[in-house]
Amino acid sequence: MFQNKILLFFLAFTTYTFSQEKKVDTIYVYEEIIIHDTVFIEKPLKIDKAIFTETDKKDLLELTQNGKKITVDTLIIKSKKRVAKNEKSWFFGGRLHLGLASNSLFKEVNAPSPIGLGLGFWTRKELFQSRFSLGIGIDAFYWMSPFSFNASKKDSRLNGYYFTQNNEPKLFQSLESKHFQLQIPVQLYYKINKFMPSVGGFVSTSSYKSQFLGSSGRLPRTLDETQTFRAEALQIGYLAEVQYAFSEHLSVALHFSSGKANNLLFTNKQDRSQSFKTGNEFSEKRFGLQLVYRW
Repeated sequence: MFQNKILLFFLAFTTYTFSQEKKVDTIYVYEEIIIHDTVFIEKPLKIDKAIFTETDKKDLLELTQNGKKITVDTLIIKSKKRVAKNEKSWFFGGRLHLGLASNSLFKEVNAPSPIGLGLGFWTRKELFQSRFSLGIGIDAFYWMSPFSFNASKKDSRLNGYYFTQNNEPKLFQSLESKHFQLQIPVQLYYKINKFMPSVGGFVSTSSYKSQFLGSSGRLPRTLDETQTFRAEALQIGYLAEVQYAFSEHLSVALHFSSGKANNLLFTNKQDRSQSFKTGNEFSEKRFGLQLVYRW
């Protein structure tokens, strides 16, 4: 009984003692750190005066702004390089011709000067990135004229008898000034603002229609048949031209050319073995207006 009382007292004392103990809480303090991004604003400075000093060790730049001196010890120069345009060095295009010709062979019989129409294509290349360029082309002309060079009405250098390679006689009758012409020009150009003059040379071939009296082969052999021959002339000459550009692609040009042919080659259209040459030299001058298009 006594032991139980002592145990109860001890238990009560212990409980009271520990219930009076103060408990300490742990407090954690955090610091809020805010990081701001650095923004660099690039803007031009209004500088009153700038002095650049070149020394052995370091180059210095001293700026004066609103009376205050600013020393710049690190100088970075940014330069914008101009990007060269990749311009074309080759050019291609076409052209239309309207011209007037003067042929010495027809002029001696008072034939009118024929009017011609033509179509051509050309290409041109710049030389060493300069204003000079070299070009070549091909042009086809049709010279229109109703005039027929008739031996029965006019005396000319072509009148008379001719002999083919087979020794067959032919008597000249007529030659038409209406004809086709194919020309290959080579030109050296020089560009001056919107103008582009050029000089050069050309080779051309012309094809005329002519008629001769020949033998039909019936006996007795006489000149009893009118035969059609093609007369071809090869010309070599020079030319001069000046172009004016309305736009990047369209130009107009004034053209002059002069050529010379040493002979005429006559060939029978039905029998090519019947051909012969004449030593009739003639010259031809052409004046033209061109409409030039560049692709």
